[in-house]
Formats: sequence, structure tokens, C-alpha cells
Amino acid sequence: MNFRTPLLLGLAMAACLPEDPYADPLTVLPPVTTRSSLAYVDTVHHELVIASPQDTGLRVVRKTLGDDRTTELWSQATREGDQVLVMTAPANDKEEDIGEQLHLLPADGDGDSRVYDVLAPYTGVALSPDGRRAVLHFGDGVGSGALQNANQVAVVDLASDEVRNLTLDGFGGRLQSVAFPIPVGAEGPTAVDVGGRPLELIAFLAEGEVVLVDVGNPQTDQVAVRFGDLVDFTPVATMLRPGDQTFGKPTLFLRSSVGADVAMLTLVDQSDETTGDPGFSTQVSLIPVGSGASDMSAYNGDEVPYLVTVDGSSIVFTDIRTQQSFSVQTGGQAQRVFMRDAVTPGGTIRQAVAWAPQGTALFTLDLDAIADTIGRTPKRLNIETGIEELVVLDNDRVLISSERNLYVVDLAASRVTPLSAMAPYDARSSALDGNRLLLGTPGQTWVSTIDLLTLNPESVVLDHAIGSFHYLPDAGRLVLVHPDLAGHMTVVDAQAPSRATSYVAWGYLLDGLLDP
Repeated sequence: MNFRTPLLLGLAMAACLPEDPYADPLTVLPPVTTRSSLAYVDTVHHELVIASPQDTGLRVVRKTLGDDRTTELWSQATREGDQVLVMTAPANDKEEDIGEQLHLLPADGDGDSRVYDVLAPYTGVALSPDGRRAVLHFGDGVGSGALQNANQVAVVDLASDEVRNLTLDGFGGRLQSVAFPIPVGAEGPTAVDVGGRPLELIAFLAEGEVVLVDVGNPQTDQVAVRFGDLVDFTPVATMLRPGDQTFGKPTLFLRSSVGADVAMLTLVDQSDETTGDPGFSTQVSLIPVGSGASDMSAYNGDEVPYLVTVDGSSIVFTDIRTQQSFSVQTGGQAQRVFMRDAVTPGGTIRQAVAWAPQGTALFTLDLDAIADTIGRTPKRLNIETGIEELVVLDNDRVLISSERNLYVVDLAASRVTPLSAMAPYDARSSALDGNRLLLGTPGQTWVSTIDLLTLNPESVVLDHAIGSFHYLPDAGRLVLVHPDLAGHMTVVDAQAPSRATSYVAWGYLLDGLLDP
């Protein structure tokens, strides 16, 4: 039962439904966005409902997850967006023969699913940057069982059937989050060379400590570092710097939610030369970075390896060899920083971009010969009504939402284009399709596009308010989901958004449940 209707008929058909069109109530988890579909977990019928937009309507496929003895805890797309993860657990603790499982299903509904047996009803998942591994953990809350080990995790290899179950061998701090340290701007590979051996790190961040695991080699022991005895330090973010000609040792940096230091963990090979068993350790030092670091990055100057941090009003450059530092005042609020490539008459250079939530400007600072330039001042790009959300669209452009204003900032041209709106826009509910920016803020009854070459905005009026915004790049579609028990969406052609190229699909969550 997949209805494809003109835009104006969607609500009329909804009104024609009988009061109780199916025997059991329909309960679904929020839709997961993949590259080609939306995937809903039907927790009553224990199925994954995959709705794939086609030119003439939806293709709906149902994939079995379990039965009445199981319950579905959460779902999430993989990094590549071509598969969906679903966590299931026993519906009743009395069902002793039912175990917890992670299901890996194809996002298009075709092909076989893969099921991994795990040991606990994990509430959270972290995915490695290369998309190969999923780490299941309790960092997001308490599971469904009577008692859990808060520091128990499962490392699942999504390219094979391997599951590695382990308990973190730390100092008693409860796991807060999981990080896959990678170099700034890198997407992979995730391994770093340590003494000629590849080390694939996962950092488990806990209060006052960090536990490091070489996920690429189960024989390697965990390495735990505790900061609590030295300084008030709770790690919240990581950054990995591989060894290079400027600084030969691979280094892991940890930023804290408290204190004025950044932890520098130099990675050292400790493999057993006799047995060949792999191993590693860390040399720990704390780098003072002014009043503290709200964000961090890295940059290689002229033979100087810099740790780059922001502390609220300045960009701080610290030589990680000597821990000597200098700062560049921004002249405004700076709590976030990212790096980009800037094209200049002399060639391509690195540029730091600093900003702050609720701040009123972006600051760009060219980094070429930064240590030799006295009095260099960042260039200021004003955001008059303030920054609520900032989304980096690509190397040259960012999108900023601010109340009923949108700002498209072209960093290469140092141009800020303000756009006025009838209602507040959410910069996170956006997608970039070539040079076309697509916007669909929940609560609005229109979807907007901005041609980033001409900066001309256009809007397509919908018949229903947006519940959630989804961009499916492989399908070339925008999907605007509307609140409705039976399933209700508007499908828009991302290449040519208009009412003429759009259609409404309704009732797809009932597909396969009602007799024809």
C-alpha cells in the first residue's frame, strides 16, 4: 500500500482512514537517513521499514529484525550511508535464551543482513572515520537490563563477523564518550605509524582519565592514563598528529572540559622484540594554553609544529617541542576554530577561521610565516545579528543561522550575504547539492534553495509542515517528513525543486500490514 498523490490530496486521504486500520498499534523509531532511503524501525512488528523514493513513488521493503520476544533499542545509519544498524535486546528479562544483537541491514532493502551477538543492551554507538568499525557502549545512558557494567564495550568489525568484547581497564572513571583520533581534516586511514607498526587507536574518554585501545590488534594491551592525581582534567576531545619531518613522534592531544591545559600523549612503541608481541605506551605532558582551550587544531609552520587553540578572545600557537607560545588577538569572541586552504597570489596557504556561538563575527587568519609576522591582525567578517548555528559547507563557504536571518559566507571572497526569512531557519537542516544549498527547517511549510553562484534564493511551498529534513544524495531527492502515524512525506527533486517535480507519499508505514 504505497499511495502516490498530488500535493493537495495528502491530507484528504489521511482523513479517509478508518479509526483503527490495523490490529496492533504502530510504533516506529524516528527515521534514519541513508544515501538512498529513509529507514524506520517498526517496534511492534519488529521490522525495518525501508522507504526508497523513485520517480513514480516509493519502493517499500520490510526486513525482519526479531519477534515478540525482542525489543529494538535504537537505529543509526553507517558512515557511508549504505547500511543501517539496529540494536535489539530481550523484551523481557525472563527470556533467558534471547541475547542482545546488533543488526546490519542494507539501506536499499536488497541483499542479506548481518547479525552480531553482543553481550549487553548498549545504548550508544560510535563509528570509526573509515566506516569499518562500530563501538557499542553505555556512554549515552543506562541499558534495559537490571545491571550493567558501565565500562563494558563491544568493538564490531562491520566488514566481517568479528566482535571484540572488553571491559575498559582504567582507574574507575565512568566512560563518557568514544573518540577515533585522526589528524585534522583527515578522513582516514585511521592507523598511525608508531615505531614502524600501525596503531589503530580508539580513545575512551572518562572523567579524569583516558583509556587507549589498539583496535587493529587484539593482542595489544590497553593503555590507561589518569590525570586526576596531577590536575583537574576531564578529556572531551582528541586530535592525532602523526610523526613527520617537523616533529617525528606521533602524538595524541586531549582537550579538557576544565582546567587551562591540553594533554600531549606521545605514542611510543613497546613491542616485545623477542616474541614479536605488539605493544605501545605514552609519554604524558600537560601543555599550558593560556586560560584554557575551547577548541584545538594543528599547523606546521616553518619547521615548527604548532598546537593551535582558542581561549575566548585569541588564537594561541604553541610549539609542542618547547611548549613556548604566542597568541594573536581576534578582537572579538573566539571559541571554535577550523582550518581551510586559502588561495593567494603567492600560492595556497593554510588559514585559521575562528568564531564563537552567540558571537558577532568570523575571524580569518593567514598562517604563512605566522611566527615572523609582528602585529598580524585577523580579518573580521561581521555577522550583525549574531551566530546561532554555523555549518561548514565546503572549503570556501559556511552557512550561519541567526534568528530570522541566514548568512552565506564566502571565505575565499571575504563576502557575507545576509538573507531575511519569514521564520527562523536551522542551519543544520541543510544540504549542499553541487552549488545548490537546500534548506528545510522543521515547523516551516516551505523548502528553500539558494544558488551559491548567484546567491538567488527560491522557495517551494508545501501543503504540510516539515517534521524532519532528509537529503538522499544517491536518489537525488529531498524528503520532508510530516508527522503522521501511517507515514507521510513530501519528496522533492533536489536538482529541480518545485511543486511540479514533487509528490506526496502517504501510508507507506502500513505497507504489507493491511489486506488488499
